[in-house]
Parts: sequence; C-alpha cells; structure tokens
Amino acid sequence: MKFRAVIFDMDGVIIDSEFYWAKAEMGFLDKYKIKLSRELTAQMTGQSFKENALFLKQHFGLSDSVEEILAGRLEATEAIYSYQAGAMPGVNELITRIRAQDMKTAIASGATLDRIEMIVDRFKWRSLFDILVSTDHVNFVGKPDPAIYNHTVKVLGLLPEECVVIEDSVNGLRSAQGAGIQCIAVPDPRWSYGDFSAADLIVESLEDTKLFEFLGI
Repeated sequence: MKFRAVIFDMDGVIIDSEFYWAKAEMGFLDKYKIKLSRELTAQMTGQSFKENALFLKQHFGLSDSVEEILAGRLEATEAIYSYQAGAMPGVNELITRIRAQDMKTAIASGATLDRIEMIVDRFKWRSLFDILVSTDHVNFVGKPDPAIYNHTVKVLGLLPEECVVIEDSVNGLRSAQGAGIQCIAVPDPRWSYGDFSAADLIVESLEDTKLFEFLGI
C-alpha cells in the first residue's frame, strides 16, 4: 500500500464552497471599503479566521478590534456551512474507495472546528473520517504554516511519508510540504490562484482517474 492515510482540506476540496465564500467575503469587506482581489484571496486562503482578522486589521489599518472583525466575518460566512455549500462531485465514492483499502481519512481545515462538524453532520460523513482537525487545535495557526498537518499526522499515529494531502490552495500545498507530506492539488481555475507546479500530482477533480491511480485505489 502506497499510503496509510489521506488527509483532506475542506473548503474547495470536499465541499463546493468557494463561490459562496467569494460572495460573502465581498459583502463583508465592502463594510470596510476593501475590494476583494486575487492577491487578497490568495493571501487569506487556508489561514485561520483569527489570523485573517488580524491581517485585515493590520494591513488595512481598520479601527475595529480583531475580535469585532472576527465576529463579523464568522457571521457573514455562517450560511456557507449551514446550508449553501454542496458536496464536491465524486467525494463520497473517493472516500468510500479509500476506506475500503483500510486507509485512514482525516479533515485538516483552516475553518473552525464547529464548522467542520457542521459539514460532516450535514452530509452524514462522521463515520467516514477518523479525525477532524482545525486551526483550533494548533493555537489558530493556519496554512501555509505546517502546524495543522504536523498535528494531524501525529494524531493519526503515522509518519508524514505514510500520508498524502489533497489541497486546492497554494497555502495548503506549502503547509503539507512543509510537514513533509506529499500533496495532490485539485485547483479550481476560478479561485485557486498561484503556482501549483510543486504538487506531487495535479488533477482536475476528485473524479480524475489519475487520482485513483496515485492513491493505489
């Protein structure tokens, strides 16, 4: 067996949430007269909510406190997880095939733990994942720092080389590789800005047969 565990990012990988994220983000940032750009999206993707609130305050000199920015952004994006985002095509079949090979599965996301739990409960995925990891577990340090993937591998009880990550952002790719874990990139040309050439494999979707071959399933 090539790998013993597959670790999934959540937003943009197993749930189709990025369109709703962009819409919510534009509405939230409009309050501060900030325009959502490709560069800003790339900067913030994968980071924790707390890191993003701090970044917005410092970078744009906002008068609101970090706590106020954080609370506002959480409120603006709650609907994404409670009812808007759908499951990515092929995700159920992929996870079922992975687990049929006795491989472990995990989610490691920059989203808060309660939102990860909201998603796995909405789609009845609780039994399909061995662990759920968020930046809550690593003192709110998000990607591209490798902390979240270091923690995930440790909790799984495996070595980095026994795992593989599936990501859709450059920050996520850097985080995985910083932890010494191979990474499959599933970039969406609409939202996944940056250079993914360092990925171990690039696929168009979770239904791509190259993904199955790489995982050995």
